[in-house]
Amino acid sequence: MKLKVILSMLLGFILLIFIVLQVDLGKLYDAIIASSPIWLVYYLLLMVPFFLIRAWRWRILLTPIKKSVKLSSTFWITMVGFMVNALIPLRLGGEFVRAFAMDGKEKTGFFGTLSSVAVERVLDLFGITLLGLIGIFLIPKEINMPNWFMDSLKIVGIFVVIALMGLLLGTKYDRRLLGLIKRVILAIPKLPYKWQEKIINFSKSIIDGAKGLSHNFSALFFTLISTLVIWGMASLSSFLIFKAFNYDVPITIILLGSMLVQLSFILPAPPGYIGTYEAFWMAIFIGLGLSNINLIFTTAIVSHLLSNTFIITTGSIGVASMGLSFEKVMKMKSIS
Repeated sequence: MKLKVILSMLLGFILLIFIVLQVDLGKLYDAIIASSPIWLVYYLLLMVPFFLIRAWRWRILLTPIKKSVKLSSTFWITMVGFMVNALIPLRLGGEFVRAFAMDGKEKTGFFGTLSSVAVERVLDLFGITLLGLIGIFLIPKEINMPNWFMDSLKIVGIFVVIALMGLLLGTKYDRRLLGLIKRVILAIPKLPYKWQEKIINFSKSIIDGAKGLSHNFSALFFTLISTLVIWGMASLSSFLIFKAFNYDVPITIILLGSMLVQLSFILPAPPGYIGTYEAFWMAIFIGLGLSNINLIFTTAIVSHLLSNTFIITTGSIGVASMGLSFEKVMKMKSIS
């Protein structure tokens, strides 16, 4: 893991240095000096409701497991998970940390909680893909999107719809699904009874964790609406960054570009996304027709710095407020 961290950081710094060599450092400095602090403050302040709504949505998803989960618990544990994902190259580590921490704090069960986090990620993909497709339909005609890109986004969209439908049907007919799993497990020859029970209980925990999406109509409605609000706010944050540097960018390009940047987070990255964040940001917005390379890089590096500072700072506060320690959090990560 240490070697992987060192190598990924080295590659990230090399990529960042390569990008820096392509821009005018004097113009970069002038752009930062001329930026509007008030818009940057708005950008930071927007992160608070962004993560609060995420925490509220996660609380809804956890309702079938435990109805009395505190919003403060879901918020601080969410921030701890995002902090781990920002610091550790393997991004799934933060999801395991969230499941361990929530089980330790609220006794929700590890596998059921991890299942709710997985549902949350499917919802995120749904929101990002939907808003991205809306951005494509509204984008100016003079910007020609390559066919491979359109096909890729359609494939992601189909995958997300299938995943959502699978979750909804699987949780609606949970008894039948669990009964089928039991029959399959019991039919395996020479499988010890102890392992049969473990696999069946594990399957039940996973199904229970996914029920947060469909245990009633209001839960489904509010999780979908909150998902669209969350990613609408992510687009708004990109708008605020461009506004801070007085860069007039059409809202349709911001909408599509910001969603594509979010999709890039699926890929492996160095700690803190050093280099890769700036590379994807610039490649996406230049590909969408923006031409001021110096300002595009400036918005990339400032938004990256501000968001990482917020996530790491708030995540550190979360570690303290939840009675954890960085050593315990890293142990949770190592188990994953």
